[in-house]
Amino acid sequence: MSQDKQLTPPTANISMWLLLLDIVGMALVVFAGYEIYLINEKNSGVLVEHFSWPHYPWIIMGIGVLLMIPFHKQVFSLFRQVKQYQKELAKKNRPDF
Repeated sequence: MSQDKQLTPPTANISMWLLLLDIVGMALVVFAGYEIYLINEKNSGVLVEHFSWPHYPWIIMGIGVLLMIPFHKQVFSLFRQVKQYQKELAKKNRPDF
């Protein structure tokens, strides 16, 4: 019988490097948002004198989001594994009539 096999729960193997990248990405997104606020409300910014293109905060924000993607892919993959484990466990524990 194939139902006698032992199910093992998925392990959380989240990479610390990807978590660090996620934190850096979040910091870049927050910084870019603050920079957009300064440019629009106060007509100045932290990096305005270094960049002549007025839309540079959007590039910084995009880079921040790109840095956050690998960590979130790993978390969503783990979520799918847990859902699959729960489905198999429910199938295994279902009574036979």
